[in-house]
Amino acid sequence: MEPLVVGLLGITHPHASARVRALREIEGVEVVAAADDDPRLQYFTDKYDMEPRDIDGVLEDGRINAVMVHSKSKDMVPHALRALAAGKSVVVEKPGGGTVDDLLKLAEAEILAAPGLVVQVGYNVRLAQSVTRAKELIDAGTIGNVVSVSARGAALAGEHLTAHLNQPADMGGALWIIGCHMIDSLVSMFGVPESVNARVRKSAMLSDESSREDSAAVLLNYSDISATFSFDSHDRLEWFESSGISVYGTAGMIEIGVLPQRLRVYVEKDRAGWSAGWTEWTQSYFTPPFARTDANKFSELPELENISNFRTEMRGWVDSIRTGAPVVAPVKDALAVARIIDASYRSEKELGASVQVAQA
Repeated sequence: MEPLVVGLLGITHPHASARVRALREIEGVEVVAAADDDPRLQYFTDKYDMEPRDIDGVLEDGRINAVMVHSKSKDMVPHALRALAAGKSVVVEKPGGGTVDDLLKLAEAEILAAPGLVVQVGYNVRLAQSVTRAKELIDAGTIGNVVSVSARGAALAGEHLTAHLNQPADMGGALWIIGCHMIDSLVSMFGVPESVNARVRKSAMLSDESSREDSAAVLLNYSDISATFSFDSHDRLEWFESSGISVYGTAGMIEIGVLPQRLRVYVEKDRAGWSAGWTEWTQSYFTPPFARTDANKFSELPELENISNFRTEMRGWVDSIRTGAPVVAPVKDALAVARIIDASYRSEKELGASVQVAQA
């Protein structure tokens, strides 16, 4: 098995440690170094037993053949471009950049990259077993033709006030940085909508113009499916605990929970191995819990304890590098997500008017 040696560019995103831990569970993978101009770099590298370096020290290391980017959004694509130019595969934390233009640059760089290099964006909610299993059932016609979809997402209460969600170079706030996960899951299941109508507002009693709260109601208009997405920034449950997707078909319906992963399937009569009525599956009840309880000293947000989706994501990245397997979270889908959310912000400026979404 060919060894895979990984370095990090940026460590202040709370997902950095989750991916390090998930990668180290895979045979033949080492994570050896990290670079960041943040003074907390030394703490991170000491905690996760790797070398602190500058960016050149990571990119010029001939042993390192893959790089994970966990920087501020505005720096994600520049770091990824430098890594690709140095001949290293990359995974870029979601949403993959700060703007649509960033994702366009990343998509172009992927096309121009040397053969064999893999570019993946850090969307892993789409890889939850509940989501992938539901997609299989939909594609197989288990619930007939899909007629409508209702999705829900949320940021953790208070997260909209953090610096993480208020980066001036980002094209938006909570909807862009957190809501992107659920939009991406919809894209993975149903493709790119033709247009959106959206209201993206703030709750005046809870925040002022200095926050990027982004409480949103979005219509995603497909040719044959009506889809809605509601999002807010005041959820008192764990991250993603209230997030979900309900899919309604002509012969049944599916309810999808992200974390804890759960699936409820209804079919009107015995069909494709499913008994008439409801079938329910739940993977866990947050065992382990979603977030660690000890203080996080390299990011203002908690480190993650439940890394189930990161394990699937990192195995996918490693398989793509080693075997050429399809990328589990491709740049083209991340670009589609960016375009959908950008169209949502533009729709809000036009009081909810329909805005076309650019296609691939």
